[in-house]
Amino acid sequence: MNHDSPERDPGGPGQTLRDESDEHVIKCMGDVDMGLVHGDGLKVTDSDGNEYIDAISAEWVLNLGFRNPEVKQAMVDQFEKIDYVSPVFESEVRTELAKKLAELAPGDLSKVLYGLSGASAVEGAMHLAMRTTGGTDFVCLDAAFHGRTFATIALTYVNPGMVEGANKGLDRYLPRQMRIPNYNCYRCPLGLKRETCDLACAEAIEWELDRGHLNGPAGVMVEPFQANGGMVPAPDGYLERAHEITQAHDVPLIVDEIQGALCRCGPMYATQRTEVEPEMIILGKALGGGLPLSATITTPEYSALLPWEYGFTQAGNPMACAAGLAMIEVMLRDDLPANSEKMGGLLTDGLKEIEKDSKLIGDIRGQGLMVGVELVLDRENKEPAFAEADALMAACLEHGLMIGKTGPVFGSNGNVVKFKPAVNVTEDEIVEMTDIFGRALADVEATL
Repeated sequence: MNHDSPERDPGGPGQTLRDESDEHVIKCMGDVDMGLVHGDGLKVTDSDGNEYIDAISAEWVLNLGFRNPEVKQAMVDQFEKIDYVSPVFESEVRTELAKKLAELAPGDLSKVLYGLSGASAVEGAMHLAMRTTGGTDFVCLDAAFHGRTFATIALTYVNPGMVEGANKGLDRYLPRQMRIPNYNCYRCPLGLKRETCDLACAEAIEWELDRGHLNGPAGVMVEPFQANGGMVPAPDGYLERAHEITQAHDVPLIVDEIQGALCRCGPMYATQRTEVEPEMIILGKALGGGLPLSATITTPEYSALLPWEYGFTQAGNPMACAAGLAMIEVMLRDDLPANSEKMGGLLTDGLKEIEKDSKLIGDIRGQGLMVGVELVLDRENKEPAFAEADALMAACLEHGLMIGKTGPVFGSNGNVVKFKPAVNVTEDEIVEMTDIFGRALADVEATL
């Protein structure tokens, strides 16, 4: 690693890339002064020559790490056949991936609607739900994140600390949706205790479906593990109760697994940690093996659309479908659901050892390789350690580890650091991550 000097060469490749980017690229999703130029497995190198171990799967998009050879070969093989097929025509690999997703899915999920991004797949699910139910209003959780398109902003958190000013001027485009308190047993928004709450957060769904809508309910959208909302897993029984309620009201339970699927939370689908068979599951992020691809997989009952109601020219691109199919085949062959569970347990155990001597760690929570560490200034009152989370991320980078950060309030105020390494991560790599994290945390805590 090349972390010897804090000063960047003003004429070096890193600064040149930064200057040219500032001149030509609109930065719409944050602005980290780091250019990534080479990746291999879980290792990534920046434009200044610094190497890092990537504990976030390139923003949870590369679930098999950088440049996986089998995914790469699948792209090459597809390119040698045909590199693009319009959604108007049939595509062998597009159909093959849809069949595989259906084969692995819970219940009667068998029909796939392709999109380009997570948000576009969420919109697809909304179209499908509205056409079948006749309703237009959706129940969503207050701390949820489902996208930043006009349709999905209304389903995404509104706390000013999360999206300060981001919705200004967009009001005329934003539909009204039904928000309910999110689940978060560490910071229950209802002030209850899990032992005695009777899942009051889930019961709120019923009230909204009965009384909260203006034009008829169309569905209930939940994440089985809130990622951007603070790395919070749904409590035991939550999805089951939510599904009971939606079934009683004849609306679909729409499970957003854009971040949680494909072995991230252990099973191929995060919902498979339960016995729930939802009417829709939304996929994205890693689905295309690193290429833009998303999908809603639904039951035949919720598969009707009007002609030209929804669609994207690049949806179901054969190159992305080939990459995604190869990724899934590797996951099945190498039993990566089991590896995710095992390595996630090892990671969580390592973090809990660090927690024993930590001043800042308030809570550690995870499923498979979706793990969050919430930092607090005081364990009793749980005051969020915002600045310390920023300092910890910077210290991790200095030591050569790339981690993420999130809510319970998002953006510059996040106090939950997150680990989402590739699901084929090895034990040695987990040990390396936890060792570096422990040293970086000690550096930050030494300044308190």
